[in-house]
Amino acid sequence: MPGYSVYFPDLSFYQKTVACQAACPVRTDGRAYVTAISRGEYERAYLIARETNPFASTCGWVCGAPCEAACRRGNIDAPIAIRALKRFVNDQYGVFLGETGETRQPPAWPRYVGRTDAVDLGNTIFPTSRSGLNAAYQRGDKSGKRVAIIGAGPSGLSCAHDLALLGHQVTIFDSAEVAGGMLRLGIPEYRLPRELIDLEIQAILALGPTLKLNQVLGEDFTLADLRGDFDAVFLAIGTYRSRKLNVEGEQLDGVLRAVDFLINVNLGGYNLDLGRRVLVIGGGNVAMDVARTAARLGYPAQSGGDIEVALDVARTAVRLGTTQEVLCLVVEDRQEMLADPYEIVEAEEEGVAIHNHAAPTRIVGENGQAIGVETVDVARAFDDRGRFNPQLVPGTERIWECDSVIVAIGQSGDLEWVQPEDGLEVTRWGSLQVDKVTLATTVEGVYAGGDIAFGPRALSSTLWPTGSKLPGASIPTCRGSNHAWSAKVFSPQFQSAITPNWGQCGTICAGHVAIPLHCR
Repeated sequence: MPGYSVYFPDLSFYQKTVACQAACPVRTDGRAYVTAISRGEYERAYLIARETNPFASTCGWVCGAPCEAACRRGNIDAPIAIRALKRFVNDQYGVFLGETGETRQPPAWPRYVGRTDAVDLGNTIFPTSRSGLNAAYQRGDKSGKRVAIIGAGPSGLSCAHDLALLGHQVTIFDSAEVAGGMLRLGIPEYRLPRELIDLEIQAILALGPTLKLNQVLGEDFTLADLRGDFDAVFLAIGTYRSRKLNVEGEQLDGVLRAVDFLINVNLGGYNLDLGRRVLVIGGGNVAMDVARTAARLGYPAQSGGDIEVALDVARTAVRLGTTQEVLCLVVEDRQEMLADPYEIVEAEEEGVAIHNHAAPTRIVGENGQAIGVETVDVARAFDDRGRFNPQLVPGTERIWECDSVIVAIGQSGDLEWVQPEDGLEVTRWGSLQVDKVTLATTVEGVYAGGDIAFGPRALSSTLWPTGSKLPGASIPTCRGSNHAWSAKVFSPQFQSAITPNWGQCGTICAGHVAIPLHCR
């Protein structure tokens, strides 16, 4: 008699049936706001999207959309366009709308800033409208606890958002001259408007956190200093150190690191003359960002990093027939590339040539300047066990001539500030050792989240480690708390709001929409 496995359906079983929400690192209820949109309840849809995510408007632009990958509609034809629908309601009710009803772009929606229960979701621990959040902060009890957050990127700011609402006094330190972390320093402006980042940050700082810029950990203060002055410390310093190829010639002039290149462009740093032909090594989203940004810089570089001017230069160069050539050398097969498929397609539309199965073995130089990259063909990038283990084809060496080389093969954290007396354990991958549940490091009272704890990940993944994990946070938030998520998703008063109208929303299928090529 055949045996059958027996499974008792518990709460986690029912949670997993909501595939889109289970796939979202911050547990945003995509099914609920898609359904609300299908009913024309756009404000309710925004509040649902904002409920667990203080960067909801930003995620409408650059989220990796794991919800769409998990969407069960994809088993029929194509997933629901969840991210595009989120951006639709965010553009109407998100941070572009002022606190008192004034709008930075029409139309205005004054009801959004009315009573904090103007739209009662019936399931949220904290209010989700900005006016409601500010009122909760003003009226809420103060804990008397002081928390230092190192890093003003999405993880650090999300933590500050939750801790402020829980009544803690929060101070954010960042080494850069502007806040935003990789949102501002790494993501090109053509993908994420800078005004949107500013407004998201302003909405969080309005809740009370203090922001201190140009403060470098290990130079202006130490971890020991913070532990003496604060009740807890949250490390969210990101991963800003580009990984090396470890090949001959990597020290030559003209060889740039991806993160350094993007930071320079996004902050408007020193002038970059990349030359007419640029080679980008790597096949992930960062490599695509680097390649597409390099293509926009045009030849010669005249912008000093100003993207708007750079676009004008690049478009003029196209018209004059002098635009530079940008090539991506990728070890993996096209289907194995880590970059999003639409990023690859758009990069090719913009003139970036992608060459797969090419492993760099050395960088060729002349008079101290990089002039080419030698590669060997790759039979396959992964072995039978799925591990990255390129099999090179002997006798297939070739040299790709170039004027500049940009290496984009991954990032790690800069942990040179860590002292033996700090007691922090560092992993061999260049991240901090943390408890994946509590986010505690190996030092009492010190926590870590975001890329420095889990490695470089998508934006929505960096938002998961939040203030609900830190000491004194007796009230769990919806984000990063299975208990709160369970109560939220299955509260009886909310069931009527999330019953899908498949006849309407089921026909809205995913397809990445981009502005016309000549307008990029």
